[in-house]
Amino acid sequence: MKKRLFPSVALVLWSALLIRFIVFKAIPTIQIGRMRYRFGGRTQTGPANLVPFKTILPQLRGHGHGLIAKVNLLGNILPFIPVGFLVPLIYRKMTWPKTVALAVGTGLLMEVLEVIFRVGIFDVDDILLNALGVCIGFGCFRIFRK
Repeated sequence: MKKRLFPSVALVLWSALLIRFIVFKAIPTIQIGRMRYRFGGRTQTGPANLVPFKTILPQLRGHGHGLIAKVNLLGNILPFIPVGFLVPLIYRKMTWPKTVALAVGTGLLMEVLEVIFRVGIFDVDDILLNALGVCIGFGCFRIFRK
């Protein structure tokens, strides 16, 4: 039981940070040279994206602004890696199918929260990228466990 206390607390704290920064966009302005990128502030408007890979594929192909595409892709994957790593430390019977379900559920929760709080638009591509992050975290756990 004591071995699960630290990962449990870490997962709760990390989840709170994810909700704060991903859902409520509490990310400061990033300045690189003369360029400034502001990620927080006003909410996005527009129709929901229900078509898988609609925004991901053009970004992977290099269409649009490269830095913004990288920030979008990595910003939707990297923050979710700890979730995939911490959950199996708490729930010892974690398997790949359970991880995929957790991964999709986690991404879906974030998107639904954005819609409920009217701080963003629903984007199925974000769910896919968030899920990929959770799965990468679980894969890293499996590698390190051996």
